[in-house]
Amino acid sequence: MPYLHADWPLQGKVHAFTTLRPNGYSQGIYAGLNLGYRVGDDPVLVAKNVERLVTEMKLPYTPQWVAQVHGTNVIAASDASPEIKADGLYSHSKGQICAVLTADCLPILIAHSQGLGIAALHGGWRSLQQGIIEAGLKQLALPTNELYVWLGPAIGKKAYNVGADFRELFLDTDPSLAPAFYQDADQQWHADLYAIARIQLQHLGLTQIYGGQYCTYSDPQQFYSARYSLHNAEHTGGRMATLIWIDEENTL
Repeated sequence: MPYLHADWPLQGKVHAFTTLRPNGYSQGIYAGLNLGYRVGDDPVLVAKNVERLVTEMKLPYTPQWVAQVHGTNVIAASDASPEIKADGLYSHSKGQICAVLTADCLPILIAHSQGLGIAALHGGWRSLQQGIIEAGLKQLALPTNELYVWLGPAIGKKAYNVGADFRELFLDTDPSLAPAFYQDADQQWHADLYAIARIQLQHLGLTQIYGGQYCTYSDPQQFYSARYSLHNAEHTGGRMATLIWIDEENTL
């Protein structure tokens, strides 16, 4: 099963990756490895996709998704269930999976350098603007200078055109985010979710930041993209999963 491995120096301490679109059971606008039950896909096929994920990636158990609502609630992975509204999970226990679903939004993984704690955050623009990274760090309660971050695949800045009011909403909260926005030749504003996250992370004391080089919109063969589906007269599409857990053999 194809996937993106987190390219950070924590191999052997944590497992971390994002699933890709190919080689799943879903059909039509969901074609591929759709792992989202809430987007209108056949739940039987989604369940088969989840089973493939668990089997081929050798997960310690079937992960629990939460009801993501573009907020800042970050909960313990042990409390995860489809009925709980949250946009982030954290854990300090070995073998406990933190997972989020995305299709343009930014998946953010955080892990302690010695595998003492992990978090997975759903970084949609609302969540980022409202402070989900800070909420996740508060729950982890670990020294920020000992944390590593991986930014998974999200919509790239060239594809993410936004309104001036969108930009002002962020700058009203934090003027230092100005470099995360630019205007194209047509004077249309664009937002860089990766840059927003990096600036926020750095303000919070995190400097070991990896990833952030993909664009889900620009590669529909490899990624699901909600905006791509919308622009191509499709109502929706599937979801990818970004997962992290502390290795059971990690003795540090």
